[in-house]
Amino acid sequence: MSTEITSSPLRSVPLDFGQAPDLSNLRGRSVLITGSARGIGLACATKLAEAGALVTISDVRNETGEAAAKDLTARGLRVQFVQSDVTSYTSQVALFKKAIAFGNGSIDVVVPNAGICAEQNLFDMLPTEAINLESEPLEPGYTTMDVNLKGVYYTAYLALHYFRLPREASFTPSLVFIASLAGYVGFPSSATYSMSKFGVRGLFFGTRDRAAAANPPVRVNLVAPWFIPTAMTAQEDFVASEAGAMMKTMGTAPIDSVVQAVVHFSTDQSAHGRAAGIFPHGVLDLGDDVEGGFAGQKTQQGMLDVLGAVAAATEKHGEELSRQDSATGTEAGSFLGLAR
Repeated sequence: MSTEITSSPLRSVPLDFGQAPDLSNLRGRSVLITGSARGIGLACATKLAEAGALVTISDVRNETGEAAAKDLTARGLRVQFVQSDVTSYTSQVALFKKAIAFGNGSIDVVVPNAGICAEQNLFDMLPTEAINLESEPLEPGYTTMDVNLKGVYYTAYLALHYFRLPREASFTPSLVFIASLAGYVGFPSSATYSMSKFGVRGLFFGTRDRAAAANPPVRVNLVAPWFIPTAMTAQEDFVASEAGAMMKTMGTAPIDSVVQAVVHFSTDQSAHGRAAGIFPHGVLDLGDDVEGGFAGQKTQQGMLDVLGAVAAATEKHGEELSRQDSATGTEAGSFLGLAR
């Protein structure tokens, strides 16, 4: 049984991401994606523009964003770049106004994608010298929260405001949150990253029912990726971190899977109130609601599948080592050992 929201045409029903949605719904739609000069954001912007949408890509990186927009427009796609700092409310207001102007006076799809991982785990930020009550430890960083949560909060607020502009009644506007599986299972390398992604999940919980019942209604969904090969995960500090070791051991999910989920949520008019988990083996509707146990079973199964793949790979590696009569198979014994 699915949860139906009273007086709303939108219902929260499980999705099959193996079924491709009708991309013609995106033709001529006005789309805004923050943090989209590269990586996941740019990949999503490209796919939506290829479907015929008028896409505003936005980022704090001006040169990178301008180059991305130039490349896409050279291919005949309708794309503009607007530099914006998501932590600044006035900057985001200006961004939305430019996106609306580019989108012929409306905004149909908003993807708050901007995100960073700037701080370590609290334990890793603690001073290494002996405790001295005559001096205080340095204030811990908080930049990740400013970008990943406050910035998303601003974007969501402005999206819900400007979605009320006049539009074709045939298209229900879409807000697609980009969280992370770190918002479900935690993230050992950065406390603020985990906090921010749990917070985005809270925004999702706190808006989806009211959005469905609004006039006009708004579709609200969430995408929670596993480790994705991006510029962020390629950074030297990340690679050297506990999370980097986990990524190396436990594998990555293709960026195309994230794009698949974002495009599905953008165009499928029945997609509302759902959370898509992006695992190495595919895209799952996590069932992040009462009926789905708030994603408990699906997230557990997804993680067990990942660990099962690791176990199979390490067993195969151990057999190869044994056949070669080389070093012992200790390295293949435990993904936790490899993660340190």
